[in-house]
Amino acid sequence: MLSDELAVALYEHMVLARELDERLVALQREGRVTQHASAAGEEAAIVGAAAAMFDNDWLFVGQREGAAALWRGIPLLAFAHRAFGSAEDIGKGRDAPGPPFSRSARVASASPVLGTQIPHAVGVAWAARLRHADVATLVFFGDGETSSGDFHTGLNFAGVTKAPVVALCRNNGWATTTPVSRQTASAGFASKAVAYGLRGVCVDGTDVIAVLTVVREARARASSGLGGTLVEALTTQLPPGAPTDAVEGDKVRSGRDPIVRMRRYLELRALWSDQREQRLRVEARADVHRALAEAEAADKPARWKLFDDVYEQMPWHLREQREMLGTGTET
Repeated sequence: MLSDELAVALYEHMVLARELDERLVALQREGRVTQHASAAGEEAAIVGAAAAMFDNDWLFVGQREGAAALWRGIPLLAFAHRAFGSAEDIGKGRDAPGPPFSRSARVASASPVLGTQIPHAVGVAWAARLRHADVATLVFFGDGETSSGDFHTGLNFAGVTKAPVVALCRNNGWATTTPVSRQTASAGFASKAVAYGLRGVCVDGTDVIAVLTVVREARARASSGLGGTLVEALTTQLPPGAPTDAVEGDKVRSGRDPIVRMRRYLELRALWSDQREQRLRVEARADVHRALAEAEAADKPARWKLFDDVYEQMPWHLREQREMLGTGTET
């Protein structure tokens, strides 16, 4: 059974991730941030998987897995500066908004190009195996990325090298009226692991405890030298603003919302109450609002900084262009 502390922490991070997600969706619709990919309804798959890994393991995220970075301790303010592309953004405002990255937290930078993080994660895992280091990698991706060449190349390489990697696919199309996915004619994605020489597991992605258990087992298997695992997490993407506290008796109006599900679990264990819920919601909303307000008011990156971090010795023609944008000396 999950410890009380871990169970509560999982729920609190899921709620915080939802609050941040909903606010960023609103800011995008208002035109105040340029881009945001919502993961509402998929928090259990993301937080549960991240919580199952060790602190020295690397996480490779896509555009929707900001909750994994939150779990690793990356502060809300880093998310906010990233969303607004301010001068304090760790990416210096140069790339597409997404989850912030951190070497100390071992969260790799996310690319807007689908699937590129998969071979990167396998490469890091293989390197760890060659060094005989007890380090594994967790890579997140959606079902759409299974149609990319990087998915096939990365997982085939993982199977050949027995790289200690856990590849988690968020399949959020399973609950629709269409077939399992438009990305494959097979019955899901976990079965694809057989062709790559990996273990394949399918898990209910709305159950944070089930996800944590499956990924924890996959991590232990990888650490013992048995190779990687492809985990298919069946999720349901919810529209922004879907209620997370709508419960009438035993009937949950918000369907398969992982936050509702985890709250009911905490209540059954006498770990939660309406008072704690209200306090958490108020605090999460205030923390998100404070971080976003600070980042929106921050200075934007100076245009001449576009020339930094490209060449060790900047060519003369770029130095001239840089000076034309308002700086007189090269740094």
